[in-house]
Amino acid sequence: EKVILENLSNDESNIINDFLDVQLKKDRYKSYKDFEIVVIEEALKKYKSIETYEYSRNEWISTERIDKIGDIENRFFLDSLQIKKIKVDLEREDVYNWKVSDFENIKVSLLKYEELRIIINTGAYISLPKKLIIYLSKPLIIDDNNAFISFEIGNGQLGFGPIDHFTVLMKKVNNKWEENNFYYDGV
Repeated sequence: EKVILENLSNDESNIINDFLDVQLKKDRYKSYKDFEIVVIEEALKKYKSIETYEYSRNEWISTERIDKIGDIENRFFLDSLQIKKIKVDLEREDVYNWKVSDFENIKVSLLKYEELRIIINTGAYISLPKKLIIYLSKPLIIDDNNAFISFEIGNGQLGFGPIDHFTVLMKKVNNKWEENNFYYDGV
């Protein structure tokens, strides 16, 4: 895989930082407040975001819902043709490597995915300092006001013990990006 030495656009940077500002202040992370924050250097592919969205949409369509029309417009605003086009556009997506400077309001360190794999496989995490490990996609920007981020976070004391994973739709409201809808992939 090719590594691209690029920087985040202003929008991408705002989306990521607005997301993490809100996400990491949630109650579920209170018990991890003294943990070091580690980001997996290789970003999750944006393809994962659209895949999770599609899975969630298909599962939702297959169940009985009361307000399908309203939900389609608000929660699932992309149709299957738009999803297919985005997936085709992302087929040859390069891996983005995060930089510490991408994260403006939190102090992070970076860890290569392969190093995390070795730490988990050897059990070395048992003796490491407390870490909150974040695996994050670069934003998949759909239009001026909508973007997806895929987010996985784990407790480093348990290797990468899952705390949460989802794809979130970020919507721009009054020039700030806010969490709007969450999508899950059934895993």
